[in-house]
Amino acid sequence: MIGKNSGQIDIFNSMIYEKLIPRDHLLVKIDSIIDFTFVYDLTRDNYSDIGRKSKDAVVLFKLNLLEYLYKLSDGDVVKRATTDVAFRWFLGLNLDDTIPDDTTISHFRIHRLGSVGFENVFNEIVRKCIEKNLVGKQRYIVDSTDVAANVNYPSVRKLICNAYRKVIKEIGKFDEGLADENLKNFENEIDYEYEKADKVPVSKYCEIAKRYAEYLFLKTYDEIQSNSKYVEAYSVFWDIVEQYSNPNSKDKIISCVDPDARLAHKSPGNRKRGYKDHIIVDEKSEIILGSSQTPFNVNDERELIGLIDNVEAELGLKPKEISADKAYGATYNRAYLKDHDIVSNIDFYTKSDVEHKTFETTKFQVSEDLKSVTCPGGITTTKFILFKKDNRIKFKFDSITCCKCPLKDQCVNKKPLKGSYREVVISTRYDAVIRDMHHVSTDEFKKARDKRYIVERRFATMVRNHGLRRSRFLKLCGAKIHITMANIASNVVRMVNILCNIEPSSLMLGKIA
Repeated sequence: MIGKNSGQIDIFNSMIYEKLIPRDHLLVKIDSIIDFTFVYDLTRDNYSDIGRKSKDAVVLFKLNLLEYLYKLSDGDVVKRATTDVAFRWFLGLNLDDTIPDDTTISHFRIHRLGSVGFENVFNEIVRKCIEKNLVGKQRYIVDSTDVAANVNYPSVRKLICNAYRKVIKEIGKFDEGLADENLKNFENEIDYEYEKADKVPVSKYCEIAKRYAEYLFLKTYDEIQSNSKYVEAYSVFWDIVEQYSNPNSKDKIISCVDPDARLAHKSPGNRKRGYKDHIIVDEKSEIILGSSQTPFNVNDERELIGLIDNVEAELGLKPKEISADKAYGATYNRAYLKDHDIVSNIDFYTKSDVEHKTFETTKFQVSEDLKSVTCPGGITTTKFILFKKDNRIKFKFDSITCCKCPLKDQCVNKKPLKGSYREVVISTRYDAVIRDMHHVSTDEFKKARDKRYIVERRFATMVRNHGLRRSRFLKLCGAKIHITMANIASNVVRMVNILCNIEPSSLMLGKIA
């Protein structure tokens, strides 16, 4: 049953708090601006109607918030709240009230709110910002940053062995003999391979592991139908074997402890592992309006439309302009912004003439009606083929003219032999690309581009002050909670900084009293 504290601090405690807590303390400012009682409504359905009363939901949420405001763990926030009078006052507790323990905080985070509940809290905080006229509708900025998973990353060979041992551990809970026998046989086969060669390829590990996986599937079929923990361990093991058996697989598990984390290259030689925090920020206030969390190998461009749609659906906000870096410049994103009357402040990639020595497609002038193309050599063609299935248009140039062209060695595709032709392929929504190509040369675009540092400042603040860089919890559901709480803490502090540019004496420390 959901419990509530009285919310009253007695006169004696109020006098102590009044003397000891500065009026310009961050928690005093937060308390003067935000009423967190909405947490009761968000968590009510996750409590039973019978039984003894639980710990106060608002107190438990505030403990989670304090963790991200001050970069504390569950255990640390309990210790700090035990002795810090500002923490106690913010929680609405008297000096002799007990603090919920760390396991209660963890249980509340997972079972009372969860990732969806924290997202609802995030939206409620943003609504309060909107109510106070902090959020504009002129220009929003979209970007992402990496969030490391809270695990170590073993080699592929060790990863396969670790995943297999997790399967054996679960088997040992219901058939100890089967577990011991198969673990011994598996390790003996691996040892035998090392006796034959100094280095055993990953493919051989996968071959051996797959054979054992198939055997165990048949021997433990009944458990697979009902034992959820065993199914989870077996599924991760099987996926690892399948993924690393296929050299072309790009979506690979990198840790059996956190099987949702992924590896990708942010730039050449710069590998990142874990998750991403994709956010959309109001340029005027720097308030984060929405976010999504994905494994790190999800391309940034895929999240832009969802972020804009979510902000409109949840908050009723639609910007006049969107700013983002070149990674978001997919044609379907540009087409979406054009169709929704949103100005696109997204630049184009440019190739180095020294490195590539070829013209980019954007160097070809496409007509507004998409029925002709003029190459950098001044030749125009109206010959094209429309591929409706994948929404492409292929323009063909005359082969004889192309062979005589002095720029042929710089053309998009080199087919110098007689009888061949040069071709340029564009999207059927190239009209959106043409619009943006005109826009990027304007002063308005340059001004918007120069403001994109704002979103980087939000990320820097969350990394430095709110522990964003490394997830404290495992799997994507845990990363969602961690990232959302960092976003919430950032918004709360930003909201306070905007609204509290007033004299500290006007803040009411004794509001609860």
